[in-house]
Amino acid sequence: MYYFGSMSAIGAGFFFGFIAPTTKLAYQFGVSVSLAILIRYFVASLLIAIPMLYYKPSPNIFTKNIKKYLLISFGSICLTLGLLISVMHIQVSLTILIFYTYPIIILFSSIFFKKEKISHTRISLFFISFIGLIFVLSPSFQKINFTGFGFAFLAAIGAATMIITNQRMSELKINPIHINAFTNISNLIFFSTIIFFFYDFSLPANFNAWTFIMIASFCYTIAFFLQLLAIPRIGQSKTALLLYAEPIVAILSAIYLLDESLNNYQIFGAVLVLSSLAFATYITQKIKKTLS
Repeated sequence: MYYFGSMSAIGAGFFFGFIAPTTKLAYQFGVSVSLAILIRYFVASLLIAIPMLYYKPSPNIFTKNIKKYLLISFGSICLTLGLLISVMHIQVSLTILIFYTYPIIILFSSIFFKKEKISHTRISLFFISFIGLIFVLSPSFQKINFTGFGFAFLAAIGAATMIITNQRMSELKINPIHINAFTNISNLIFFSTIIFFFYDFSLPANFNAWTFIMIASFCYTIAFFLQLLAIPRIGQSKTALLLYAEPIVAILSAIYLLDESLNNYQIFGAVLVLSSLAFATYITQKIKKTLS
């Protein structure tokens, strides 16, 4: 079970990493944000319908835990809007690095809501990650794109909300398939309603546009499901640690597919952010294992 959970988390990080670069490529070929959102949730809802035939939930499961289901769906909405809009305004590499500050949000949540005592080592590591973020963003301060940065941070809030809520739901033994189905289907209904009444979108005629948006949608579907499988088996801390495959895959994909680049200051900052957050997550995992 532990091995399966670890491989699920690594796989989730790998597939999550391809979403932002392939989505931005789809934008360049004429796909709109509205269509990208609808395709993402439509594909995910369609694919999750197959296992739902074998793991049929009782309505009581949803009504009894409706607040948690709605909260994880809200987190998914923030994550989706944040990432898909952010990459329109700033580089994918910057989006991912800002997005990966979500462990800091989880840390503050633990401090303020769970009253968890945080060691000086972990506080120092998160401070180092903040310094690294300054290095990452420093070349952009004079021409800062607040829209891009703001939506990337919204995605980080969404990710933190989903991971915290998913951990609580896994403790209640709620089936990941049911979580996946509720999140994707409810969000498909939500976004379809909003887009139908307030936005217009056209279907692109370009084959490349459909190719890349479908790749992004399938990557999201697989990654989200693997993450839901990983958390009940190895916990949110271990899952978060292994998900650090995502920014590495995303940045390398952006360099290869989109011809993006980071200068030396940004590379140094990226190393600080990712290494300090990964080490802080590792320490958190060891502390929880010692206490259990």
